[in-house]
This record gives sequence, structure tokens and C-alpha cells, in this order.
Amino acid sequence: MINKKGAIELSISTIVIIVLAMSMLILGLVLIRSIFTGTTDSVVTMNDNVKEEIRKLFQDEGQRYILRLSGDTATIKQGTDFGVAFGIKNTIQGDPNARRFRYTVDLSDTAENLKKNCGITMDVAKGWIRFGSGEMSIEPGNTEADRILISIPSNAPLCTTKYKIIVEQFDNGQWKVYTQPFFFVKIESKGIFG
Repeated sequence: MINKKGAIELSISTIVIIVLAMSMLILGLVLIRSIFTGTTDSVVTMNDNVKEEIRKLFQDEGQRYILRLSGDTATIKQGTDFGVAFGIKNTIQGDPNARRFRYTVDLSDTAENLKKNCGITMDVAKGWIRFGSGEMSIEPGNTEADRILISIPSNAPLCTTKYKIIVEQFDNGQWKVYTQPFFFVKIESKGIFG
């Protein structure tokens, strides 16, 4: 004869253990997701703290720009936006006045490479850049910072492409190239958690 009271207690204990195990699993997955999504170079808003951090990154006195990216690569998931912060330093000698600078983000990849590696046209890749131009006035020896927004659609191909920031200074009535830093955009899959 089987002890029915003992069997019911055993099955209730089993259900409680399964519920607790599932809860721990879900909490563990949420923790792992928050850890991995928290480590990013993306700049959502350009505030005084970000600008100050960029100013501190200038090490060399003759250094003209800083990109706030790990390894000059913006790793972006499909269907998300990514902000690339950068700084420009006025290193022009012999002029006590502030200089006007302007920047424009352009594709640095060739049409052939884009078609071969990503299966897209240059116009499509250029269309991913939002807020890709601007103008600023910088005092001698000082730094100004801004942000470029890259918006990758959810149907974008998984590939890597190259962009450049063309920075020009206004000198003697015309715009002259000051520096042209580049960065890569690596598109990754959305993943399990979106």
C-alpha cells in the first residue's frame, strides 16, 4: 500500500523547487543581459559630463581630434541607434581668435566593397547617418565636442563598413580640410534579448 500523504508532499516539494529554479534562471538571464548591454560606447545625449570626458582624452598637444570608441569601431545591433561622440581641438598656431570648424560624416568605403561585403548601395549606407554634420567655433587650444547618430534599420545586413568625419576650418575666406578621422560600423544581429 502506497502512502498517499507522503506522495502529495513530495510532489508539492518538487513543484516548489521547479518554480524556485525557474525564478533563479530568469533572474540570472536578466542580470547577464544588463551586464552585457551596459558596456557600450554609445552616447545617447551630449551633456557637460561627456564633453569633459572627451577633453580629458586629449593627451598630445598637437592632437586634433578624439573619437570616443573602443578600437575605432561602433558595434551596433540591427534596429538600434548608436551615438558616436567626438571632439575637435583647435591647434592652429599664431591666431588668437576663435576659428570656425565644420564637420560632415561621409562614407569612406567604395561602392564595390559595399556591394560585395554588405549587398547595399552607398546611398543606403549614407542614409544610416543621422545628425552627421554641424558647425562650431573653437578658441585656440580649446576643445569642442559633438555627437553623430547612426540609426541601423532592423533589416540591415550583418557587415562592417567604414565612415569618415571630414573636419574643415574656415581660413582666409574658404574652408580647408583640418583632419579626417575614420571609424568602422559593425552591424550585429539583434540577439535573443532584442
